[in-house]
Amino acid sequence: MKNLVIISALFITFVLIGAVQTKAQAATRIQFAKGKSSATLKANTGSYGATYVVRVSPAQKMVVTLTPTAKVGIKVATEGTDAEQVLLKKARGGTYEIILEEGGDYTLFIGSNNNRPVPFTLTVKITNLTDI
Repeated sequence: MKNLVIISALFITFVLIGAVQTKAQAATRIQFAKGKSSATLKANTGSYGATYVVRVSPAQKMVVTLTPTAKVGIKVATEGTDAEQVLLKKARGGTYEIILEEGGDYTLFIGSNNNRPVPFTLTVKITNLTDI
């Protein structure tokens, strides 16, 4: 009987996790136009936020500008060998510089601070550290 309760609890947990994941927006890859080192996106947080992925080379700097400065927040993270590494987490928009020692994919999550959809503009600029 105890095993049945545990199995039932695990099943319910996996069903709930799956339901939340299906509502989450799939990540959108940020592409730069040929010869450009920045891209600007206009979007809406929707009910569950907006997720973007950008690929960078080692020894680069990412400058992100998020407007408006109120009602939205940003988190920049990457998956490392140990776990997710959060490089930036701010509860408001603005301009932020992040030094990227390692190359690879970086995830940018834009979310609403008031649980309501918020239109936003996100600019991502990548430069080599030698260009600074």
